[in-house]
Amino acid sequence: MSMTRVELEALDIHDLRGLAQEAGLATIRKASIVAALSADYRADSGVLVAAPERIAAAPGPAPVQPSGDGVVWPEVPPATSAVNGDYVEPPWLPELKAAATIGHVELMGPAGSGKTLAVHHLAASLGKKLAVVTADGGLRKRDLVGQRELTGGQTVLMAAEFAAAARAGDWALIDEANMAEPDAISFVNGMTDRPGIEGSTFQVGGQTVEVHPEFRCFLTRNPGYVGTRPMNEALRDRFWSIDVPPLSGDSLAAMLRAHDVPKTHIPEAVWLIDTLYRAWEKNRISYQVSPRRALDAAAMCDQLGGSEFRYWLERSIVTKIDAKHDGEAVKRAIEAAWTAFRASSSD
Repeated sequence: MSMTRVELEALDIHDLRGLAQEAGLATIRKASIVAALSADYRADSGVLVAAPERIAAAPGPAPVQPSGDGVVWPEVPPATSAVNGDYVEPPWLPELKAAATIGHVELMGPAGSGKTLAVHHLAASLGKKLAVVTADGGLRKRDLVGQRELTGGQTVLMAAEFAAAARAGDWALIDEANMAEPDAISFVNGMTDRPGIEGSTFQVGGQTVEVHPEFRCFLTRNPGYVGTRPMNEALRDRFWSIDVPPLSGDSLAAMLRAHDVPKTHIPEAVWLIDTLYRAWEKNRISYQVSPRRALDAAAMCDQLGGSEFRYWLERSIVTKIDAKHDGEAVKRAIEAAWTAFRASSSD
């Protein structure tokens, strides 16, 4: 099954790693998996950049030539809008658009709340090119700047898409930024201090490169997740911050309809996800459920000829629980949610 970059980036990391395992990839890093599996990754650039374990199996591109500064600068791909149906614009999208005209933007909110897709949608609607980097697994400075690579029988300094976006005045997104390593954060901090103003610079292979005044950097992060780090206050001071609320109630129902979830499934999905999110907010459970679980359950039902949606919704949640979560507490919360749902439906 062929999937686009945006479709792959929207997947839960566990689902993405499952696809990587099926494809025989050795990597567990989200960025490498997306690069290796996406059908449209840099399709317009003429430069193939994929996970190292896939390069040997793929047809090699024509030899690339460094520019006058001795660096190979990749073309940043055009942004791609939402996938799987119509995009449901969240109420905070106007704030995101306005903030992007001023400078760099940070979006904070729970998993599945639409942070990443909003940046993709806005960039696509404005005809922007968008470099996407995912910080899970430990994003380092070299992932943002670039590194020397052997290609076409020669060793060249291959700039990263993020650096290319900064140089060209494109947009860049660092997903799950609070999982990045300190050296990556320090690099971003140094190049985002003067949005819209000439004068900011960064180093690539000993060369000083100017940051284009139209460059915009977007950070998304999920506060409070295991493996995340507190964000550098100096970096946050350079970004407009938007608190993204969880998808719930009518907004969650609208998103599920846009993704062609059968209308008979939507009340159950909204009830359970809303109930579990409230339980997480009150520290009754340690697992924060994502709306993606409802999409997965609906897809499973569709594959199996319309089998029991409630069963697959529960299963899609329970199978994501690992040792750091209280699985029994989550199961009790699910059982209580269904009891309340039945009582509500009978009224």
